[in-house]
Amino acid sequence: MMRTNFVRTALAGALFLVAVAAQAQCRSFAKNKCVPELAPYKFNESFNAAQLAPGEEAEVNLTFFSGQEYRVMVCSHPILGEVNWKLMDASNKIIFESLADEPKHFFDLRMANTQQLKVQVWVPGKAKTDMVHVGCVAIMVGFKE
Repeated sequence: MMRTNFVRTALAGALFLVAVAAQAQCRSFAKNKCVPELAPYKFNESFNAAQLAPGEEAEVNLTFFSGQEYRVMVCSHPILGEVNWKLMDASNKIIFESLADEPKHFFDLRMANTQQLKVQVWVPGKAKTDMVHVGCVAIMVGFKE
């Protein structure tokens, strides 16, 4: 019984370390590849990213302040190909949408009022083999000073 608990604890610890390492790799990818692409906007230092596979999606709510100019950008690891994403308001009205067959990596906007917007990203397709490719998808926000 004690050995079984030790094995379970060791396995859980190993899975946690793999998840932490994947998140660190994703952060490094975003910092090195995505942040420079925000120029001339300044990165707001808010890191929103996930490891996604084909058929998976993620979303994040972001606050945008009145009178400010922003660039919202979705940056994905090349192994995933182009990803789909959209920016929506609180009532789910689409403000901007980028689809993989006509990709647009960023959208610039100026806020008239402070509000929360939702960014939803999804990786098109489904795994066709037992080998599933997982890659980092980062949602970056920059602002003009």
